[in-house]
Amino acid sequence: MGFSASWKDIMDEVDDFSKLNSGLVWFRGHSNSTYSLDSGLFRLKIGTQIKEYIELELQMFHYFKSLGYLQDLEERNDWTIVYSMQHHGLRTRLLDWSESFVVALFFATLGWNKGDCCIWMVNPEKLNQESIGVSQIKLPIKNDFIKKHSELNLKSRAIFPNKSNQRIVAQHGVFTVQGNSLKPLESEFGDILYKNGGLKKINLPMEIREDVYHFLRLNGINHFSLFPDLDGLSRHINDIHIKPSWI
Repeated sequence: MGFSASWKDIMDEVDDFSKLNSGLVWFRGHSNSTYSLDSGLFRLKIGTQIKEYIELELQMFHYFKSLGYLQDLEERNDWTIVYSMQHHGLRTRLLDWSESFVVALFFATLGWNKGDCCIWMVNPEKLNQESIGVSQIKLPIKNDFIKKHSELNLKSRAIFPNKSNQRIVAQHGVFTVQGNSLKPLESEFGDILYKNGGLKKINLPMEIREDVYHFLRLNGINHFSLFPDLDGLSRHINDIHIKPSWI
């Protein structure tokens, strides 16, 4: 029977955006289309002043670095420590993206049980042109994360991270680093990124969920392929052998 016309239309939208940006596209999936492009740190409801978020960020950074000394954190630079914080579930200003559409699609399906999920697409060079005035994506190496992000007028930007663990490699992981405007990425720059074709959201309605799952299976995307460790393997085995009706 093949894929539905609705799914084919969505794939055409993704393809059109990719061609418009010469293939330079990062993807992010949300299981609820109403979720904003806010990082874990800025999803917290601390207050209305950026200084409160910066203070919390500083405290968590130093706690993690101090109490994680047995994991050789003292020998790592600031950026590597923040990557490790993000990897282990701490709230940081990093927002996960992927260079792979199918990876983002998988994450959009996690917890998707009603309504629309969505895929966000961004051209990282167009984002950086608006935020730092240069259409380049850099690998930050200077040991200045805390000092850099205390600047009140800092804007969100795209970075290449060190591929420091198997998960980020498997997930083709990249990051945007949220600035200090207290606005999510989709509204931080007004409509500029939408107008220049650098940012777009595609909603995925519940009616195409089976298309999405079939597409992921065809591409070999599952928990173990994206989390290549024993946790990922265990979840993958659960998915294969345990029927949803049994839960």
